[in-house]
Amino acid sequence: MMRRNERNIKIGFFSFLLGVFFACQTNPKQMEELSKEMNDPIVSSSQVEWLYTKNGKASFKLNAPSMLRFDSNEPYVEFPSGLELHSFENEGGQDAYLTADYAIQHINSQQVEAKGNVLLKNANGDMLETEQLVWDELNERIYTEEFVKITKQEQVIMGEGFESDIYFSAYTLKKSRGIINLERAE
Repeated sequence: MMRRNERNIKIGFFSFLLGVFFACQTNPKQMEELSKEMNDPIVSSSQVEWLYTKNGKASFKLNAPSMLRFDSNEPYVEFPSGLELHSFENEGGQDAYLTADYAIQHINSQQVEAKGNVLLKNANGDMLETEQLVWDELNERIYTEEFVKITKQEQVIMGEGFESDIYFSAYTLKKSRGIINLERAE
């Protein structure tokens, strides 16, 4: 009689474990739906125009065809169709211009990464072209490790790796590949 009870207890316990195992099994479709919900933007906007101010004066103006904001452990704002960013000097005149095919702003780290046909122009008319550029808002620096082409009034400078202030007025190239001097036609 004792053996029979032990056997019944073992069978009952095994049945309980099987029930728990099958009850906890994940449904792939349910997981996919949950994953989609977690990856959907909390804000979606089109024809975006933002004006950033410092001490009541215009500092930056951002234009973008579309903007998506995602809220997660690492919240971010995505500009999937690119953006244009204008920066303004203290007197209100434009001193730098940036455009890119795609951009993402990481809220916590305060960094904006621009990708694809990145073009940066400063007040002097100097122009930087690259495929990727990071704007570190906190340290007010812009940089890349990618190939860059800088066009000035009378020369073109090419290299890899670039760092500058946010106005593209004081910059350095890490690995210069070459300088081409342009002649002026008279």
